[in-house]
Amino acid sequence: MVASKRLLDGDACDDLSYAHVALPDHVDIPCWRASHGAAASHRHSYTPRRTGVNGPATLNAVLWQPAVRGPHAAIVLMHGCAGMTTRAGQPFPRDTDWARRLSQLGYLILQVDSLTPRNEGNLCGQGGDRRIRVSVERARDAYAALLFLQARPDVRPDRIALMGWSNGGGTVLWTLSRGNRARPVGLRDDFAAGIAFYPGCRTLSERREPWYPVAPVLLLVGEADDWTPAPPCVTLASKNSGRLELQTYPGAHHDFDAPDTPQRVLRGVGATSSGTATIGTHPAAREDALRRVPDYLARVMR
Repeated sequence: MVASKRLLDGDACDDLSYAHVALPDHVDIPCWRASHGAAASHRHSYTPRRTGVNGPATLNAVLWQPAVRGPHAAIVLMHGCAGMTTRAGQPFPRDTDWARRLSQLGYLILQVDSLTPRNEGNLCGQGGDRRIRVSVERARDAYAALLFLQARPDVRPDRIALMGWSNGGGTVLWTLSRGNRARPVGLRDDFAAGIAFYPGCRTLSERREPWYPVAPVLLLVGEADDWTPAPPCVTLASKNSGRLELQTYPGAHHDFDAPDTPQRVLRGVGATSSGTATIGTHPAAREDALRRVPDYLARVMR
């Protein structure tokens, strides 16, 4: 099967094709060129050509291209349970802030939307039996993004990282798990690194078969997180000290790295016993993460 993509930014986004992608078999990418702290967006609407147990034939994504010429190291960004955009259709400031910052550092960034093509708007109210699973559908999305980027001449195929928040952070851990069935057969270069912000670690930490990542992972969690608590992540890190680097932040809740987000309590959360969770910016934790993540990437992806 040959998959194609169509980009919409003149000669900066030339047509190219890639092969052997099971999900999706087509990716429509709006091209965002990041230059001097800004990005010009070009969006394209479409109708997915197939749905089924493996998901849609097409994924939404946003591409951020550095102003400098490549080839570039690249980063795939996986959103949280609320999706890639707010209810008003605006990109979440946290994800956009990171995409802009990392693009300005010279990384090519691909933000993947796992929900819209599957006609889902928000997973946060769903419990453990979610229709879109981090270990299956979202892991397949991550590898589709990897293969898409590896087919681009402006990307270094062996220097692509996977980064995500909350549900997207869980996607990072499951995708990079040794033995993950979402991994394409015959993959030459896997993800070079993973960065997971406040993922749910309980299931992986309690598995009978120890979890082991195929690439080094940076795990950042808030010690006051009442949505995805820190202790299971601490346990997971203690079993993988050679491959998983853990940073915890005292007093920090979920979304501690989001810019200018007042602390508040969310209701209708499916994954907590109370149905609530606290989110909000923690200035000290955010400042550390903004420094730590680029330093980590520079170290493991050099």
